[in-house]
Amino acid sequence: MGKIDIIKIRYVVTLLYGVALTASFAGLLKRKRNIIKIALLTMSLLLLQLLLILTIGMDLTLYLYPLHTHVVLIAALVIVFGCKLFNAILHTMLAYMCCQIPAWISKLTMYFSMDNQVEFVCYLIAALLILWLLLRYAGDEVYEMSQTSTATVAAFSIVPLTYYFFDYCTTVWTKILYTGNYHVTQFMPSVICVAYLVFSIVYGREQEKRVRANEEKAIVENELQIVQKEIENLGKVEHMTRIYRHDMRHHLLLILHLIEENHIDDVKEYISDNIKNIDSFTPRRFCDMEMLNLLLSHFASLAEEQKIRYQFDVRLPQDTPLNKTEICALVSNALENAFHAVEELPEGKRYVDLKFCEFKRKLIFSVDNSCEAKITMIKSRPQASSKGHGYGTRSICSIANDHGGTATFHMEDGMFSLMVMIPI
Repeated sequence: MGKIDIIKIRYVVTLLYGVALTASFAGLLKRKRNIIKIALLTMSLLLLQLLLILTIGMDLTLYLYPLHTHVVLIAALVIVFGCKLFNAILHTMLAYMCCQIPAWISKLTMYFSMDNQVEFVCYLIAALLILWLLLRYAGDEVYEMSQTSTATVAAFSIVPLTYYFFDYCTTVWTKILYTGNYHVTQFMPSVICVAYLVFSIVYGREQEKRVRANEEKAIVENELQIVQKEIENLGKVEHMTRIYRHDMRHHLLLILHLIEENHIDDVKEYISDNIKNIDSFTPRRFCDMEMLNLLLSHFASLAEEQKIRYQFDVRLPQDTPLNKTEICALVSNALENAFHAVEELPEGKRYVDLKFCEFKRKLIFSVDNSCEAKITMIKSRPQASSKGHGYGTRSICSIANDHGGTATFHMEDGMFSLMVMIPI
């Protein structure tokens, strides 16, 4: 195989490699109907390049490669496949940059053999292996990233776009890179450093937005759970009220009969038992807010079922800065965490204390509970012990921050304490 034949075959392999990667990064390989279009596009590019090689020669064809191949490829991505222009440019430039990997690997063989055929075989093997790895592990990830925010995509595109123009300006259109000029050789490493820092900053901010969105989602879910509990409690009360209303005539007749028979003690006992039954499903009064009464009644019932000693002291000020939903979200999240912490303790050690009051023009909300588990604190905030938990704590902190307040957590001598202070 002559040197000219190797160059031509390598030229074709590089084109196939680049088009396949571009299509993968653009998310086109997910649909089978796109495969035929991509194959036709590749054949068209090969025929166009063959025509140019025959008419203007190999050197000039390589010199004009961006115009007759990359511009055409970008146009096809936009017009035929409906890609966004900037994304089409990014995917094409990124695929071009990835062509450097098998080329660099193949050049390593030059340290052991100067045979062009050996170097070419190494290039083919490296190209196939790298292409398979990138299609399998990078294609979908790059596509998903390109569908995120504009800022993230712009930061990600710095390196491939800069590399593309740098490579053509210093190795194809000129040979300045091979002169060894210090500033030229250090340009791309400097760009990579800057791009890494820019991408880290942008990606960090995007992560903060996602965390914030998850916290807001958790708050909404908690609010829905609170509403659901209130509806369930109201449903139970309504059901039991109907039963007692229906049976009231029988109760009164029985009491009348016992009085006529002069069984006063039995009357007292019967009335006392009925009062206990009514109290068991009637919401208790902890404050003037009916929604909060229902919620606290629910947790009071749970505490009695689970043998938890509890104390709820609620004295809400008239001008509280929180709305009803936020107050119930604080209480629900705090008590759920507290009940979860004490459920593994022996019965005699289960204790939960809740307070809601005003002090020095600040709304004070605190929950203390016994706790023997080891709690990891990061930035003064308890961390969830398993995936899917921890949203309650984030919700509490989010509500406090939204009103210019603070939420502090403290663990000492087997007692875990939460305190929220919000200015009134």
